[in-house]
Amino acid sequence: MKKRTVFRVHPTINFARFGTSEDYILSPDTSAGLPQDGTDITGGLPIKKGTESETITSQDLRDQDGNLKKQAARFRLYAYEVDKLDTYPSGNGTEVTIATQLPDGRTVTDLIWSSHLANKKAAAYNVVNNKGIEAYANNQVPQMRNPEVHGSIDSANRLNRLMIDAGPRAISAKNKEKASFDRCSTASWVRKNGKIETLPDYPIRFPIDTNDELFEPSGPLETLGDILTDEKGRLLVLPSMGNAVGQYDEYGVPIQMTGDLNNVGWFDSAADGPVNVTIVFNDGSTEEAFGAWVVCGDPAYAPQIRNVVSVWDDVYDMFVRDLNLQPELYNKVEGEKDFVFNPDYKPNFVQDIQPVFIACNLQRWTANLPPLALRGHTAVESISEDDNPDQTIMAALNFIRNPNKDETNIGMPLMPLSLGAAGTSFMTVTKTQYFFLEQWSKKKFETGKANRLGPGEFLDMSALANCLGGRYVPGIEVSYTIMDKDIYIQDWKTSGTGPFRIKQYPLTYENLDKETPYLSSGWIPLHNMTNGLEPGDVSKFMAIPWQTDYNSCSIHATAINTDGVNESNGAETTLYWSWPSQRPDAVYVAEEVVNNVLPKQKWSIRGPGTYAVNPASAATFQDPLQSVKDWHKIGIIVQGTNVDNDEQKYSPSLYLEVQSQLTNPGDTTDPVPSWPFNANPPKPKKGCPYH
Repeated sequence: MKKRTVFRVHPTINFARFGTSEDYILSPDTSAGLPQDGTDITGGLPIKKGTESETITSQDLRDQDGNLKKQAARFRLYAYEVDKLDTYPSGNGTEVTIATQLPDGRTVTDLIWSSHLANKKAAAYNVVNNKGIEAYANNQVPQMRNPEVHGSIDSANRLNRLMIDAGPRAISAKNKEKASFDRCSTASWVRKNGKIETLPDYPIRFPIDTNDELFEPSGPLETLGDILTDEKGRLLVLPSMGNAVGQYDEYGVPIQMTGDLNNVGWFDSAADGPVNVTIVFNDGSTEEAFGAWVVCGDPAYAPQIRNVVSVWDDVYDMFVRDLNLQPELYNKVEGEKDFVFNPDYKPNFVQDIQPVFIACNLQRWTANLPPLALRGHTAVESISEDDNPDQTIMAALNFIRNPNKDETNIGMPLMPLSLGAAGTSFMTVTKTQYFFLEQWSKKKFETGKANRLGPGEFLDMSALANCLGGRYVPGIEVSYTIMDKDIYIQDWKTSGTGPFRIKQYPLTYENLDKETPYLSSGWIPLHNMTNGLEPGDVSKFMAIPWQTDYNSCSIHATAINTDGVNESNGAETTLYWSWPSQRPDAVYVAEEVVNNVLPKQKWSIRGPGTYAVNPASAATFQDPLQSVKDWHKIGIIVQGTNVDNDEQKYSPSLYLEVQSQLTNPGDTTDPVPSWPFNANPPKPKKGCPYH
């Protein structure tokens, strides 16, 4: 059978991250925390601008003025020779850049990249932290954000006032063009013939367009980012500076932020949208690639610290169990009514099992784990493929919370002790992760390095593995909707797209009217909507502004997830970690480390404005407005090998905080207590004693 050539953009989903500097670094091409061949630097570190793969060091995180550098999302183009029916992993894919000659003799002369960024948060529905995606079940929806703005969810009045829509932009890689998603430049897009056409009538919308004045604690919100290309014609998507702005009330006072998730009258510059490319050949022909998606959001404060459950683990699990990703792993078997995991499937230790063990031990660098846990986690990470599972600390998986059983409210001794998804007390690994661990426990696994993924497939995995999964309440980079199969191209085996690709709602940019919003409120989960996502449909399920959620999600009692009722088997006031791998709580400051001897831990968020009477409020800015102003001052956790210090070298086994601007090394701050520790007990209701 003759094969056909298809083109795909990778990663299928990538992440641009806020910074206050005009300068930038590049998104990592490696998977957080995992060993890298030929080096003692583990994966997940961003890459220096202008290089192929040189990882940053601590001095690359800020510019000469101390501003935090942005992280640009880098996208590449790959060519595939595919049969009628695609499989995963294919192990294939050849990168295509300007001047690449294809086997059919055509040479690439230009890459016309395009994207469209939008932010729909203020025009969307409230986040319901104890329900998650179930708030949309049974054809229901939560209350709209900003309900005082008249109109239905799709009314022009609401969208004009509440949606931020920068419109599309298109650039030529050959001409080394750059475009900004701002309110002053003209929108543009790519026609089928590869020609860029301006759209002067596109209805660009920013908050300042419908507000006489806005409260701008960190500066105006007038852009969602930029696009440009590197020397090989790859696309770079730069985010905004992460600003948030608020409206004034009728007394001329900035509207106060009253919560962590759904602040009325506030806007932020998070954004997301499609990424596409049209390939121009030397014979004048053009061809469109299967596009990708970009999400612009939170900085990576601990880029090498892998979460036990990453976004990759969640998305991979969904594709395995819902979209027939690997029939040899999960399928119907003889004698079984339902789809099941294949009991004869052998996962690869390095690729499928070891990442869980490594992630377990990495949590020590961002959380105040007790000595017993530190010893246990060290033993877990030291497990090798040569060990007999029965003779390790993980024998029989006795300490792993089983996702197939009702164990989400059981804390000690089950792991992990991170807070769980909406409606549950504690997190579990995914069902696919647990199956891999079970196979390892039964000695049914492969050893040796896995070489299954092609280069583009590897980028897909790495980009998602560097993001926080498991607890989408609502999340850091993305929310629970990332696991909904309805947002993805489902005929990936026959269409040539490959898996993990968000389905783009077709935008033709016709019949434009500057007074009428072009985008709608967009996709709603669990409502049988399968036509694809519009720009802004990923980030709209996140908190607004993003800083207040990041600030608050440090340590909590489990009742935060379960309608205020403690459903766990632990003490009602015991505090557990929310997102330590992406939102560090307790850290070791590099400048306080001498001869690789660790000092006492400090809170990641510390210093003036952070001191708390209630331990549940430790490691946070006590005034949410300070989080909007000072988020960029928080330090970054990097491996010891990449900490610049002329006076000493740090061990690669250490992951240390650098470049914090909240306090100076050695400053006295709130002490970090040993775990377990408790929140202050709640005040009794009037007339009722403490229980």
